[in-house]
Amino acid sequence: NSSSNNNNMRMRGRNDSDKLKNAEVHGRMSGRNPPDIRDVNSNDNEKMQALPEEKEIFSSRDNERDEEHMGLSLPKELDYIADIDDWPRKEDKDIPFYWHIPRAGGGTVHDIFGMCLGLTIASDAGAKSNLGNELSVVKSSTTHIKHVNVDTSTKEGIERASKLHLGESGLVDLIISTHLFTVSSQIFTKNHKGRLFTVMRHPVDRAVSLFHYIQDTQWRMGKNIARKELTNLSLEDYMKSGFAENNWMIKFLINDPQKAKLDRSDVQLAKEILRRKFLVGLLEEKGETIARFEKYFGFTNTGEENNDCHGKNLDWNWPLKHRHEKVDENTPLWDSIMEENNYDMELYRYVKDVLFNEQAKLFSSSP
Repeated sequence: NSSSNNNNMRMRGRNDSDKLKNAEVHGRMSGRNPPDIRDVNSNDNEKMQALPEEKEIFSSRDNERDEEHMGLSLPKELDYIADIDDWPRKEDKDIPFYWHIPRAGGGTVHDIFGMCLGLTIASDAGAKSNLGNELSVVKSSTTHIKHVNVDTSTKEGIERASKLHLGESGLVDLIISTHLFTVSSQIFTKNHKGRLFTVMRHPVDRAVSLFHYIQDTQWRMGKNIARKELTNLSLEDYMKSGFAENNWMIKFLINDPQKAKLDRSDVQLAKEILRRKFLVGLLEEKGETIARFEKYFGFTNTGEENNDCHGKNLDWNWPLKHRHEKVDENTPLWDSIMEENNYDMELYRYVKDVLFNEQAKLFSSSP
């Protein structure tokens, strides 16, 4: 039965800041203020189906290394985040929380859940509303998406949402933010827990996309940033300059974005946080990913109009679509980006090769 199945499903699981003088440029380049950084860049709209059992893809040494993180203690700030296999969720209490990784599908998640499914969202979009001293829901006149009048893209906005008891208000169906620990520790409570999910993208593809997106939308068009050396900066020079991200995912998962030098313990902690607390998706499997999210949270996608909305956002009109040339593997530029994101690459491979497949078991015998 579903209860016993759930109980048996315990899943397995330099310094880029001080080189940059302009704080605003650095904030956007590092992804530390990325509420509008959205992208999807693959084509897969297959219906959800259970994936095959995980294949033996590692050597015995790799398997042992991949289990080093099992059982590690997690930060207390995540105490009010439900474990992934504590399922089904309490629909009237638990709140889905999408951890937004810049340029990894956040815009698609926002628009499918808000536009296609009609959920009420707390995100950066609430900053455009009349904030005031009370919570309220505002519906966009253009997208018709409903937002709570809070801004979860900044720590100040999250603190305001906490003071107004967003997590207990009953107004919000989905929270979107890059600030994993601030939201987790300030919004959720024992009786209103958060449920984490995210989409990951290959670190090289994500880094390249972030560079081109910011160069086009911020350096060349931004009102506050007008530096010729940035508008004409090549990707190669960008990687040499110290502007580029450096293992962004690991640093934000361990709650130390400014850490100059990571080590093995940081990687293992990040893996264990993902294994126990996150429903993970992959950008290159976006159709399967969105279907899993909807099933896990009990969101219903029915009707021809809803299917058309999904198809539009998944296949041909994803939010903030941004075209640019890809970087070829086994080139000096590829190697340079990989070197800057070596630990993020290990984390991505763990999710792609292990965790995404293991979590398929949740849906092969779901409640």
